[in-house]
Amino acid sequence: MLCEIDVRRRQSARHLGMDRVLLQITRKRERRQLEDWLSSSYHIVLPNQEHPLDEQFDLSIIDGASLKLLRAQVKARRKGEEPVLLPFLMLTARRRGSMPARHLGLVDDVILRPVSQEELMARVANLLRMRRLSLDLKNEHDRVMKLAVTDDVSGFNNTRYLHRYLDRFFDGAMDKPVELCLVFFDLDDFKSLVDAHGHLNGTKALREVAQIVHRVLDPDDRLVRYGGDEFIAILPRQSKVEARSKVERMQQGIAETSFLQKEDINAHLTASFGLACFPGDAQDKHELLAEADRCLFQSKAEGKDRVTMMEEPEKIQAPRVKSRRSPKIQDGPVTAGSRRDA
Repeated sequence: MLCEIDVRRRQSARHLGMDRVLLQITRKRERRQLEDWLSSSYHIVLPNQEHPLDEQFDLSIIDGASLKLLRAQVKARRKGEEPVLLPFLMLTARRRGSMPARHLGLVDDVILRPVSQEELMARVANLLRMRRLSLDLKNEHDRVMKLAVTDDVSGFNNTRYLHRYLDRFFDGAMDKPVELCLVFFDLDDFKSLVDAHGHLNGTKALREVAQIVHRVLDPDDRLVRYGGDEFIAILPRQSKVEARSKVERMQQGIAETSFLQKEDINAHLTASFGLACFPGDAQDKHELLAEADRCLFQSKAEGKDRVTMMEEPEKIQAPRVKSRRSPKIQDGPVTAGSRRDA
């Protein structure tokens, strides 16, 4: 028993990192021949009888009989891997009046019986090279797309990501309304830190602030650096009460942290916050951004280091004339200055 386990471990180690080749071949003798030729270079995968294409593989060698039975599954599996190529090599015989090339498109290459080992190895290697190239292209595309929506300073999202997110959200919100809260916040008197310790340390402090706030956020929440020392937190599927509680934890986290400790600066910072939510405070992207921004202005005007949000409509004693709702101020320590004191 121990010997069998040891053999399996050695086989697993040998297969680690190998390309996986699925042999979807009806004739047992032919399948064994292909397995003998390929097993020294590739990890051979044999199909599950009930779900033959559910296995993980990098290339499949499939014969005509199997392709006829599994045509729909082959299409679905290839589509599921897009944009990465999942190659299929068809094994068939030349018949009078038959054109094996007609299958190209559903499969990527055709090899005719009788098969030679040299030709088989060359065609398999070529198809796997094409797969690796397509995978490299996808990875590079994903990397570039991530860079396009990533802020260089904080390492989190930038304004391009913010607008894409909100556009997608409001496109879907017409069909199925979902709560979304937006938090504008910026650092109080951040210019004083930059003036005293330089722009490089200011950049490091912004990155540390972003990391502190990110620890408070849930997996579906998003953090965006809006510009300068301003940030936006996107809080989906949360009520205003839940969002306010989270914002207060952000506020506390920033206030209780000593920043730039590695530089022996140990700076203490505070932040001012503005909170607005859809659909209670705004009906579209522009209104939501404007309301959250207005609440942030109010926090700055009322003394900084505080959270401002819109009052609930039923709590407002409004005059008869039309007017906008007044922001509600969450009390906090008062410091001098005004908003955007860069």
